[in-house]
Amino acid sequence: MIITQEFLSFVLEGEEYGVPILEVREVRGWSAVREVPNSPEYMKGVLEIRGEYVPIVDLRMRFGLSPAHIGATTVVIVLNDAQKHPLGIIVDGVSEVYPLSEEQIKPSPYVSADVDHSYVRGIASVANGHLILINLETLFDAAELVLPNQEEESWA
Repeated sequence: MIITQEFLSFVLEGEEYGVPILEVREVRGWSAVREVPNSPEYMKGVLEIRGEYVPIVDLRMRFGLSPAHIGATTVVIVLNDAQKHPLGIIVDGVSEVYPLSEEQIKPSPYVSADVDHSYVRGIASVANGHLILINLETLFDAAELVLPNQEEESWA
């Protein structure tokens, strides 16, 4: 019996990436966020979703790419981070859901010691080319994105 896991794929600068669908809370259209002072440059702010403040991160900037260009296909994928806190990532668009077995997921190729491979869980071949699977445990910790002494009321 082959065990498969489903991955939601999304696009950043023409490349297709994937996250485990079981870690996806929802996919939302773009809406304005509230900025948080002294936060990392890639953190665009917070968004209130059903009474909960969710950090919103520009994934393009987190990967060292140019900042997101908000357009008709721009979406926010709300995920669970490693501690099961909500975290929103801004992506260029959502693509497909792929069922993948562990055998289909190959390790990330070694490029050099200067390249941080910890964010990549692996790569899988799919109909459209390849899918880079993101390791959510090493990519973000939503608790670190919010300042320790920051009160939620100050964002309201």
